[in-house]
Amino acid sequence: MAGRKSKVYEAEMTAALEELKQEFEALTTEGNQMAKAKTKTAGSVNRLSDKLTKVNENFTINMYDNGYMIEVGGRDDEDNWKTAKIMVSTVDELLVLVREATEIERAD
Repeated sequence: MAGRKSKVYEAEMTAALEELKQEFEALTTEGNQMAKAKTKTAGSVNRLSDKLTKVNENFTINMYDNGYMIEVGGRDDEDNWKTAKIMVSTVDELLVLVREATEIERAD
């Protein structure tokens, strides 16, 4: 009888473990999808030209634990002074913004 109880207990534990694995996978997938959606939210600025038509001759790059921020001052399409601050996750994304900053017309 003792052997039978341990086999039943083992089967129950195996089933419970499998259920936990499936829940974990579902949560991980959901979390990844939410993270991707968060980086591409409507209204988010991914280009300097979304905010500025002219840029100053300098810009600042900050390094953080989870990415980078570029801060560029300049003029908007109404010729008002503005500062664009854009967060990115990778150096490659940062370099795209640096290249864009060097290609936009300079502010007076």
